[in-house]
Amino acid sequence: MISTHLMPQPIAPAFRPFPLRDPDVNRTVRIAANVSMPLQVQASIRVAGSGEPDGPKLTLEGAIVLPGVSATLTFARKENHRTGGSRSSEAILIPPGEWFVAASSSPPVRFARSSPLQIQIRDSSGSPLAEACNLGRQEDDEPREFGLSVRVPATLVAEITTDRRFSTTCTTIGGKLVFGRGILIRCMFGEGGEAWGSRLCSVGKTDIVAVEVGQTILFPDQLVEPSGRGVSLQRMLFRDGQGYPFSSNGLYCA
Repeated sequence: MISTHLMPQPIAPAFRPFPLRDPDVNRTVRIAANVSMPLQVQASIRVAGSGEPDGPKLTLEGAIVLPGVSATLTFARKENHRTGGSRSSEAILIPPGEWFVAASSSPPVRFARSSPLQIQIRDSSGSPLAEACNLGRQEDDEPREFGLSVRVPATLVAEITTDRRFSTTCTTIGGKLVFGRGILIRCMFGEGGEAWGSRLCSVGKTDIVAVEVGQTILFPDQLVEPSGRGVSLQRMLFRDGQGYPFSSNGLYCA
């Protein structure tokens, strides 16, 4: 399981380059890519606080499962960049199947105990990310489980620092994944038969926040395979957990 953080401010200012104290010794490159991030939402919803005067709440408990993220870094001597002689190194930023907790609750909502419940995963602007899913009638307080796959807009940020103070160049990579839009679970109650579908007369709805806007996963700094003196980063590519690139071209070219 990994921890997430909420951004205290918009992330756009963070894309400005770092000032370099000594360019001949240390160099930090910050690379950002906007991607469509595939996720799995594996969770359950149950009714809580049935005896409250304002009405019960719906609670969400589960996990957001990530596909994995890696970075392929290509190094070469500048004089060999166009003619070959480069080598690549892979850094795992998020292992495939890594996850973080999704736990939240809705505002109080009034509905009949026998009302059927339908959910739909949406982004923070209300746009659907998946087809609606029927969870059955809410006749008890037992959790209703579901698992759905979605894609959400996100920003991948890599910070690559090269230290040339020693005989062998030392390169580290860290960064973060920032959710540009949040993820909501739209819960809709209705009345009608078992196979109510989209023709049901909706009598109530509420949203549960699964992922906040700007929620952030940090990549711990890690050492990239050392390279010889005079070798520099020429290209970097973000890949998913299966090795497929998030974009067709390298995101950085020296």
